Amino acid sequence: MIWVVCLETNEKFGYSDKKTPYEALSGMLYALNMKRLDSAAAIQTTKSGEHLYFEHSGKTYAIRNEQKGTSAA
Repeated sequence: MIWVVCLETNEKFGYSDKKTPYEALSGMLYALNMKRLDSAAAIQTTKSGEHLYFEHSGKTYAIRNEQKGTSAA
């Protein structure tokens, strides 16, 4: 299970069908955009590469990047 966390609410969203942290975060972004489109939301990586995140409608969603070589495209 891979977990995406909303930093403002500490709510966790689990993905068991995704193989990488990037895929899980992409799935979360897709689901949120189905409810409310935020065209400015894009997956980014921290400078250290330890986490991937995006901001959507005023909230930040993040995941630990176990595969640091993964690009945030």
